[in-house]
Amino acid sequence: MIQSYKLLIYVVFSTLMLAIYSCSMQKGVNDIIVQAENVVEQQPDRALRLLNTVLFPEKLNKSRYNKYYLILLEAKDKSYKDITSDTLIFAVKDYYIQKKDYPNAALAAFYCGRVRHEQKKIEKAIEAYIEAENFADKNNNYNLKGLIQANLGILNREHSSYKNAIELLKNAVVLYDKAKNYRNEIGALRIMGDCFALNNKIDSALYYYDISLKLANLYDIPKLQSDIKVSMGVVFREQGSYDDAIQNFQDAFAIPNNEVEQARILLNIAQVYELKNNTDSSTFYLDKALSLNISNPWIIRSSYLLKSQSAEKNKRYQDALDNFKEYYNYTTKVFDSEKNNKLLEIQEKYDYEKLKNKHNQLIIKHQKAFIILSLVLIVACIIIIIYYRKSVQDKKLLLETEQKLITFQKIAQNLSEEEQSFRNTLFQQINIIRKTALIETEITDDERKSGQKLLKKFNKIVYGQDTLDWDQLYQAMNSLENNFYDKIKEKYKQWSDTEFRIFCLTHNNQFSDAEIAIILNKSINMIRKMRGRIKKDIGTPKYSHNYFVLF
Repeated sequence: MIQSYKLLIYVVFSTLMLAIYSCSMQKGVNDIIVQAENVVEQQPDRALRLLNTVLFPEKLNKSRYNKYYLILLEAKDKSYKDITSDTLIFAVKDYYIQKKDYPNAALAAFYCGRVRHEQKKIEKAIEAYIEAENFADKNNNYNLKGLIQANLGILNREHSSYKNAIELLKNAVVLYDKAKNYRNEIGALRIMGDCFALNNKIDSALYYYDISLKLANLYDIPKLQSDIKVSMGVVFREQGSYDDAIQNFQDAFAIPNNEVEQARILLNIAQVYELKNNTDSSTFYLDKALSLNISNPWIIRSSYLLKSQSAEKNKRYQDALDNFKEYYNYTTKVFDSEKNNKLLEIQEKYDYEKLKNKHNQLIIKHQKAFIILSLVLIVACIIIIIYYRKSVQDKKLLLETEQKLITFQKIAQNLSEEEQSFRNTLFQQINIIRKTALIETEITDDERKSGQKLLKKFNKIVYGQDTLDWDQLYQAMNSLENNFYDKIKEKYKQWSDTEFRIFCLTHNNQFSDAEIAIILNKSINMIRKMRGRIKKDIGTPKYSHNYFVLF
């Protein structure tokens, strides 16, 4: 029994430790999600790295998993990753709508629009953006409303609807300003300039470029300063203002930037010199771009094409052929890169599924062990309960037997000579042998050993014939009471034989519950209940032992 209790304590402790560990892991994941959410706007690459450290996110509870996936998609989109297959966002949106969590429902609906946008499903993208705007209106999320307007503007620009695009971008600028998101506000102003430039409204384009550049300088955002200068350079190049174009590109190059952006700017400068037929300067900037430590096949491909064209103009046909071969090789690499990206994505998914299956098998193994341990625990608990219950019952029976024996001892010691003759008559009718056998069958071997002395005392105190002759005993009692019990039996016909006998043994003779229990072969508890009913019938006070009845 002690070993069973130890097992119970061990299992409960282990379960508790497992629950604490699980809660700790969940809290750790929650901290990662919060950190990623805090940096996703300004540092989406860092947010993506943080979220990718979470193993088996689908094992999270619904609340955490939906938040995890929403921030993950936001980080991927802002990091210019492919999101066309991220259709789980639709279920995330439905989850937040069901929960009436409108801020997250608005963001999820917006990214439903972004997925549809990238999938080139224009009508569905617009529907998703409008749904997102309706949710954003519920809590005046100006930044998100600005994003929606800006993306609708970009969608219109992509389909040459420049007038609508500009109006939507103007709305975005106002909303970004209310949200104090100056980075996005500057970006929207620059895109407005692009729309005017594409619509051949150069003065308006330069006007909005100038406004966005002033804000970028005011808030000291180098990336946007560089992007705006590049956009201005492109406009001047397209208008034939080559010197202004080169100046803006050189201004952009002077702003601190990564090597990929630097290479792209140098390529733009080379293109301007090529248009000016200054092939030496063009080749110089192309070589400078190619000397940078970049692995972007698109930029390298374009650089070799331009070098090939420049060499051909100078009738350096071998150089032109060599550079064209490089252009062709990198063209192949561009396609290979796109294909490899797809293959890499498939491989990552395959590797992840393998890892997940292995993890699931481990979980199943642990669950089986836990189930077996639980079953062992349940069986052990049932055995403990049965053993404990039987132990209590046996102790109760032994206690009752001991009480009866002590009662007989008192009877034998305290009776007067006058009462002894009457009690002897009763004892001669008691089934002593049957009582002894009954007691011995109701107790265990251990209890029989421990109660052996009591049984010996019992055999010494009481003895008599084989069966109880109630009729003979009743005649003796009734005769002593002048037929009083016959009158009682006639008056209380509703009493059972046992209740009537209890009355007879109680009235005047004042037998105790234990004595009557032995004589009638009933439990003490039953005797007490029946005596209570008898008292109620004859109107005796509850705690009185006087059964005297008047006629």
